[in-house]
Amino acid sequence: MTDLAIITEEFRPSKKGGIATWAHGLALYFGEKNEYNVTVFVKKRGGINQKTLAPKLPFKLILMGGRDWSKFKKWYISYYLKKYIKKSQNPVIISATWELAQGILRYKKKYPFSLITVLHGLEVTRLNSQKYNKRIPLFQNVLKYSNQIITVSNYTKMEALSIGGDHKIETIPNFVDTNDFYPESKTNCRRHFKFDQNEKILLTLSRLVKRKGHAIVINALPAVKETFPNIKYVIAGDGDQSYKKELKQLVVELGLESNVLFLGYIHEDQKRLLYNACDIYIMNSMATNEKGDSEGFGITFLEANACGIPVIGTTSGGIGNAIKNRVNGLMVSPNSPVETTNAILDLFNDSPLYSEISLSAVSRVNKQFSLSHIGEKYQQIISSLYTSQ
Repeated sequence: MTDLAIITEEFRPSKKGGIATWAHGLALYFGEKNEYNVTVFVKKRGGINQKTLAPKLPFKLILMGGRDWSKFKKWYISYYLKKYIKKSQNPVIISATWELAQGILRYKKKYPFSLITVLHGLEVTRLNSQKYNKRIPLFQNVLKYSNQIITVSNYTKMEALSIGGDHKIETIPNFVDTNDFYPESKTNCRRHFKFDQNEKILLTLSRLVKRKGHAIVINALPAVKETFPNIKYVIAGDGDQSYKKELKQLVVELGLESNVLFLGYIHEDQKRLLYNACDIYIMNSMATNEKGDSEGFGITFLEANACGIPVIGTTSGGIGNAIKNRVNGLMVSPNSPVETTNAILDLFNDSPLYSEISLSAVSRVNKQFSLSHIGEKYQQIISSLYTSQ
C-alpha cells in the first residue's frame, strides 16, 4: 500500500476557493482506492470548517495548529510532517503550494520520500512583483528538490519556467467533481433563489476582488439592456468590502439598480443550483497587474460548464486552459466592455450557438476535466515515482 500525504492550507468544507476543492477531491479520489493510505495535513485555523465535516472519511485528517501561520508556516509544516515522514514507508507527498513544500525540504537527504509540488498560479506570478521577488531563490530551491512539479495551466507553467529555470514540469488542469455539478431544471433552480423566470441572467461566482472584473461586466450592461431590458447580473461571493462599495456606486451611476443583484456568500451545496439558475456564466478577469495578481486557471468556468451553462472569460492568465473559444464558451480581451457586450449578445441572439456550446460544455468536462480523469493523471505520476524509489 502506498503512503500518500497531501499538505494544504485550505480544505473543504470551508469558505476557501479552488485549492480547498482541489485538495478535497484528490483526498477522496485516492482515499477510496484500496492501494493508498491517505493522510491530509491542513491548517486548523481558517483552513477548514470542522463543524460540518463528514462523520466518516476515507482518509486521515491532521489539523495543524500554530499562531502567526503566515509567518511561521514553514516551521509548522516541518514539525507536523517529521513524524509522518519518519514512520511512513517511502511516502509520496503532494504539496498544494511551493511555499508549503519548503517545510519538508530539510528531510530530503535524511529520509526516503517523493515530493510533488503543485503550482496553481498566484503564488508563482506574484514573484514578479517588487513585494515578493525576494522569495525567488526559495521558489527555485523548492523546484530543484521536488521530484515532480505540476502546474494547473500552461500559463502558470511558462511563468514558473521563466522564474525558476529549466525544470521538468507537467501541466495537469484542475478538475470538476461531476457528482457535485450537473444540469438541473432551470425553472426549479430559479424558484429556489426566487429569481424571475423571464430574466436573462448573467452570473459571476468568485471572491469579490477587482481582478475578477465585475466592473467590466457592469459597464457592458447598458448596451445589453437596450436589446434585453430584462437582463440581470448576479454577483455572488464575499471579499473586499471597499471594492463592493465601488461596484454598488457604479451600479447607481449607470441606473442599473434593478439589473444587478449582490447575492453574497454562497455555500458549497448551493453552487450547483446557482449555476443552473443562470443563462451565462461570466468572469471578466483582468490582465496580470504589477502585483502579479492573475487568474491561474478559473475552475468556476468548468463548474458552470458541467451544469450545461455557456461561459464568457478573458484571454488573461490560464483561462485559455479552461475555455476553448466557441466550444464551451466565448473569450474576450481583458478590460473590454465592448467585447463583453458583443459576446453576451452573440449568445443570447444565436440560439443554435447557445445550444451547441451548452451540449459541448458538458461533454468536454466529462471527458477532459472530471475528477476520475484528472485523478488518473496524478495516479500515473505517483506510481512512476513510487516504483523509481
